[in-house]
Amino acid sequence: MNREHVEEIKKEDKKAFKSYVVALVIGGFIGGIFVASSEYLREILGESVPNLLISILETITPFASIVLSILVIIISTIVYNKSRKEYDLWSEANEDDDVIDKIEERLSYILLLTYVNFILGFFFFGVGLMVLNLDEISISFAIIKFICFLGGFILCVVSSTLIQKKIVNLEKEINPLLKGSVYDAKFSKKWLDSCDEAIKLGIFKSAYKAYTSVSTTCVILWVICVLGYDIWDFGIVPIAIVTIIWLVLTISYCIESIKQSKVK
Repeated sequence: MNREHVEEIKKEDKKAFKSYVVALVIGGFIGGIFVASSEYLREILGESVPNLLISILETITPFASIVLSILVIIISTIVYNKSRKEYDLWSEANEDDDVIDKIEERLSYILLLTYVNFILGFFFFGVGLMVLNLDEISISFAIIKFICFLGGFILCVVSSTLIQKKIVNLEKEINPLLKGSVYDAKFSKKWLDSCDEAIKLGIFKSAYKAYTSVSTTCVILWVICVLGYDIWDFGIVPIAIVTIIWLVLTISYCIESIKQSKVK
């Protein structure tokens, strides 16, 4: 190896090491403050915060999914119809490719919206099973809450799937090479296999960004779980779950990276 290159590597490490040490010192100082004040935080936040969160969730959970799903349906319908009309006009004129780029960008945002709604639907369904208490209210209101709760979850799942199907099918019209149905269990693989190199590169960059974002989130959640063990009596289950997700993310990424490095 070139000696100049070796010296360049050493200089790079030396420069980065200073900021690394500063970050460790600051992190250790902040961690020490939290540990030293954990008993004080427990007295202030130990019961008030969980009680407040449970109270809020008990109020909004029965109606959250149905309200969010209706909003997503309305927004998606408006944006899809506009995109559909613009694409039909573009197909006839076949002039400006910028129109297609704008259409695809809007469709991507609608997909993001449905994914978020889908995840929140499962969140509120799980929370509802834990916090909903239908015995302390009138029977008629209990029935209304239960119908909204269960109906909202069903509406969330069904509407998200149907919206994604319409978006994907329009994408396939725009890009005839793309293949796959959202109803197919192997949709992701078929879709990726049918993408050209430019689309695949975008997917791979997005996947790496998602990997780094989730890794950072795992660190933050780990800190919250450690603090919560003492302040809110979390127990070891939350930190175990965070660790499992962190391990699966890292191991799957590294193994796939090794596999891809072997592809000639």
